Amino acid sequence: MKKKFKSIDGYFKKFLDIENIKNLNNLPKNHISSIVGQGNSISKIPYANNVKLNNLDLINNFKLNRKKKLLEANGNATILDIHNFLIKNNYVCHYFPSYPLVSLGGCIANGSHGIMPKKGIFNDFVVSMKVYNPNFGFKELSNKKNINLFNLTKSGFGLTGIIVSAKIKISKLSGTKVKIKQHKFNDIYNCYKFMKKSKDIYNQNSFLVNSSSKKVFKGRLITGQIINKKNTFQKLEINKIPHLRLGIFNFHFVKNIIFNLIFILENIKIFFKKTQHINDILFTSNKRTGYFFLMPKKFIEYQNIVPHKYVKIYLNNLENLIKKNKPNITLLHLKIFAGKSKNLEFRKEGLAIAMHIVNDKIFNMFFKELIYLDKKYNCEICIYKNSEINLRLLKYFYNKRLKQFMKSVNKINTKYKFTNNLFGSNL
Repeated sequence: MKKKFKSIDGYFKKFLDIENIKNLNNLPKNHISSIVGQGNSISKIPYANNVKLNNLDLINNFKLNRKKKLLEANGNATILDIHNFLIKNNYVCHYFPSYPLVSLGGCIANGSHGIMPKKGIFNDFVVSMKVYNPNFGFKELSNKKNINLFNLTKSGFGLTGIIVSAKIKISKLSGTKVKIKQHKFNDIYNCYKFMKKSKDIYNQNSFLVNSSSKKVFKGRLITGQIINKKNTFQKLEINKIPHLRLGIFNFHFVKNIIFNLIFILENIKIFFKKTQHINDILFTSNKRTGYFFLMPKKFIEYQNIVPHKYVKIYLNNLENLIKKNKPNITLLHLKIFAGKSKNLEFRKEGLAIAMHIVNDKIFNMFFKELIYLDKKYNCEICIYKNSEINLRLLKYFYNKRLKQFMKSVNKINTKYKFTNNLFGSNL
């Protein structure tokens, strides 16, 4: 089947040869292929050129274990369907990514994180999974069974096989309404200190970046706690992210006017509406798909994690870098991360900074200096979200971890090879 795919940031646009697989035993065992999920990614990594793409095609089969607070689902089940099933049964997962039309297997393979990564990323809540690889067939993976392959498959970019199903930890839902508060900031460092101490389940922030202003960063943070009241089931409806780009954000002054207007309108909304349904709290990108319509044709979401001890000096350097190069950054937001990474997992103790950067004439010099800045302060860069990532940059940041990862993958993929745009023929 020929199907058109395009990454959200506009980097991939062509018809691809995709095979929907219902019976994995029929998968040929003598060629190279790549695995594709729902095709709603902000990255082009899975879409390997001139390679057969495999898409798991299974009917949703959810198994709820109330006693152990576990849910089992097939790998191609969308987060949208899983969330609607859970919330109807008074359960929830706080670690789901902000856009729900992605697959369970994709979230595991790409190390997704939600609005509160300081309480754990997606893969922290994966108890076990079933994987199929033509080199060894079906295998059950967990912290007790096939441990090395279990850890290799998490944030393994689909290179260890197809995730057929997985069991994930779920939480009892104490309420569906979240009481929210708003905080304004003209300084990222103060926002960071506030977020680091905050115990609220919801910390959503947006910063406008104006390189010509004395105050380069202007933003606000919305925090919230669940109100322990009767649960109100509200089905989450999907808003599709448009591939059409109007390109208004190509112009700095227009971007600033639009964002100031959005801030004012949302301030009014929050003033009159003190609570939000948990659907809107967890899936913020689903609420703001119109934002992508205003974006230019090409942008990247560059995300890194700055170690806590370097945050203040890093932010000063970043501000100077933005003033110097004047890149068009349409949005910047922050998250606090905790824990240590395994393999190529995007994980570190520190402040995560995500920037949507327009890929125009100014971009290249800014990006080059940004990479140097990140290396200088021992930052972790997000592999999956960054469309500019390549094997050279991967070696630059991940080095020994990358070598060990590739060595481990090659040990299991002896005949049949999985690949993608990032690794290509290097496996």
